[in-house]
Amino acid sequence: MKIVMISNHSCIRVHKIALPLIERGHEVHLVARKAVMFSEQYKSFLHYANMEQCIESVRLHVKDADIFHVHNEPSHYVYMVKELTDKPVVLDAHDSYLTRSTVEEHVAALEAGEPHVRVTAEERTAFQMADAVNFVSESMKAQVASEFGLDCPMSVLPSYVPRSLYKYHFKEWMGGVVYEGRVTIPEEHEGKLNGTGAYYCDYLDFAQKAKTVGMDFHVYAGREDEAFKSLYEPLAFVHKGYRYGDLLDQISRHDWGLVGNTVPSPQWQVALPNKMFDYLAAGIPSVCINAHESSEAVREHGFGITVGSVEELAGRWREHRQCRPKVFKAREAFAMENHIHRLEDLYDAVA
Repeated sequence: MKIVMISNHSCIRVHKIALPLIERGHEVHLVARKAVMFSEQYKSFLHYANMEQCIESVRLHVKDADIFHVHNEPSHYVYMVKELTDKPVVLDAHDSYLTRSTVEEHVAALEAGEPHVRVTAEERTAFQMADAVNFVSESMKAQVASEFGLDCPMSVLPSYVPRSLYKYHFKEWMGGVVYEGRVTIPEEHEGKLNGTGAYYCDYLDFAQKAKTVGMDFHVYAGREDEAFKSLYEPLAFVHKGYRYGDLLDQISRHDWGLVGNTVPSPQWQVALPNKMFDYLAAGIPSVCINAHESSEAVREHGFGITVGSVEELAGRWREHRQCRPKVFKAREAFAMENHIHRLEDLYDAVA
C-alpha cells in the first residue's frame, strides 16, 4: 500500500508504527510540521509550516495514495483530508480531551463558572468522520467510542517499540527512578481552557515526596525553559533533551521507570503510554502509580510493580532486581513488529 502519515509534531509513536510498515514493504510517506529523527526512512517527507502548506502537501498524494493515516493531536487533519479526497482516512488516537477529565468534573466546573474543556467540536467531528480509528489502549477505545457513538472499524495498537531500536549496550549506572515524557507546571493547566486535565503531567508532588524520602528522581522532559527549571531543579535531576535513540541510552542507567503519578487522574487510568514501552526497550522495570491500564500489563507480564505511594516504592526498591530479568523476557513479546498486522487488518477493512 501507499500510506501517507500526517502529523503535527511528528512524535515517536508515528515512527514506531511507520518503521515496521516500511520493513514489510509498504510505501510510507510523511507530512509533518516538525522535522525529526527517522524522517529519512520514509519514501518522501514533506515539511509544512502552516495549514496552507499542509493542504498542498496532502494534495500531492491524493491521486495515488491508498490510505491517509493521520495522528492527533490536533485531530483536524481528518476533515482536512476529507475536504480533498474520498480516499480512506484512519485516525490514530494518541490522545483525547475526553479521557483527561470526567463528566462529573466537567459539570462541576461549569456549575462553578470555571473554564473546562472536555468535548471539543474538533475531536467530535474528526472521530466521527474518520473511516477507521486506531487507539493506544482498550480503555481509551471503550470510552471514546461510546461517548462519540463510533460505528466505524476500530483497532487497538499500543505504542510498542520496534525491535530494531531495543538497547543492549547500556550507559554508566546512575540509579534512581526516571520519568521520560511530557511535564507541565501549574501555570500551564490550572484554570486554563486548553490545559484542562493536563495536571496528570505535573510531577511536582512526586518530586517533593521523592526528595523527602531521599529518592533520586530523574526527569527527561525535553524542556529547558526557566519556569520549568526553577520549579524542578531544586527537587530532581533535570536532564537535557535527547533524540529518541540517545534517550533510550540515557534512561537505561536508572533502576525504575515511572508510569503514572501520585496525583490521581482519569487520563492515567486509561493510558498505555510510550514511556512504559520505552522503558522496556531500555531494559528497565516500570513502577506504576494510579495507572490502571498500565498496571494490568505490568501485573500480567511481571516487568514491574504497582505501588500506592512514593514511600511504598522506597520500601520495595530492591524488587527491581527480580523484575529486570522479566523485562527482557517481556520485551520480545511487545516488539511492534509482532503486532503491526492489527493495523494492516484495519487498513484492509477500509481500503
